[in-house]
Amino acid sequence: MSDMREPSVISDATRQTLKYVAVSDPDLSLERFPDFLIVGPQRTGTTWLHAHLRYHPDIMLSEPKELFFFSSLKTVGSSRFGSNELAHYLQFFREPLWRVAMRHAISLWRYRELYRPKIRGEATASYAVLDRDIISDITALKPGIKVILMIRDPVERAWSHAKKDLMRNRRRRFEDVAPSEFDWFLGDPYQRRCARVTENIDNWAACLQAGHLLVALFDDIDTQPEALLLEVMSFLGVRSDRRYVSREVRTRVNPTVKSEMPARYRCFLEDLLRDDLAQLRERFGLSWPPQSGGRLDDQPAAKDERFILALRRR
Repeated sequence: MSDMREPSVISDATRQTLKYVAVSDPDLSLERFPDFLIVGPQRTGTTWLHAHLRYHPDIMLSEPKELFFFSSLKTVGSSRFGSNELAHYLQFFREPLWRVAMRHAISLWRYRELYRPKIRGEATASYAVLDRDIISDITALKPGIKVILMIRDPVERAWSHAKKDLMRNRRRRFEDVAPSEFDWFLGDPYQRRCARVTENIDNWAACLQAGHLLVALFDDIDTQPEALLLEVMSFLGVRSDRRYVSREVRTRVNPTVKSEMPARYRCFLEDLLRDDLAQLRERFGLSWPPQSGGRLDDQPAAKDERFILALRRR
């Protein structure tokens, strides 16, 4: 799979540059290191994208979906942390025979062809906010890695995340959640990092090879999901064909209850994220003005050669 020009064994020089990833086995092969990552942050469509790429016969995705390996490297002792050993991470890209047999069966049923993966990938939403030093460890291990960064109106994303964690996941109604809980959640430092979309794009673009970052908009999942999927396939270098686009492509994945955001929280978020929203508008021409009903307003902006903005040409 992937670019055969990249070394399959970690060199001493590469090992010495790693700040957070540990490599205890000098003969550890990089053959199973992922060729691409799908990153979020949460509630931006990463689950939808994973669901519609997971059965493409050219693609192998890790099981489970979210591994949290790189996002937990600075929080040793947290519930997400399993190990900082690269060998631990790579085990999730080893397919047992029963899974390969299942993928063959699914591929034959869906497409009348066998499962022959050319690339491996992982989808962990929280990787979107990784610091540059962690990203540098990733690119040291896989210089040619590609990344799909999903983005969404920061205000709507934060509210959707709050509904999921405070209401849906706890089986509560809006009126069961105290305002102080919403205030705490929306003001949490992690939520603030999720809203810094421009900074997150810059961090990834600074470390990846030019053209290896695809920034995709949540809005396109609603308006043109087929075109978005085909562009993602093309970006990854696998067969971009409508036969690999599911008939359920317009069905919502991992939804929360659709409800109007209370004015109190909208005003709070718009004020809290004012600078982040301004940077998105000024740098990339992206905004979601209230007068348009929250629909994306995509204006011309200076082209940034470091990354690709899906379905838009700048």
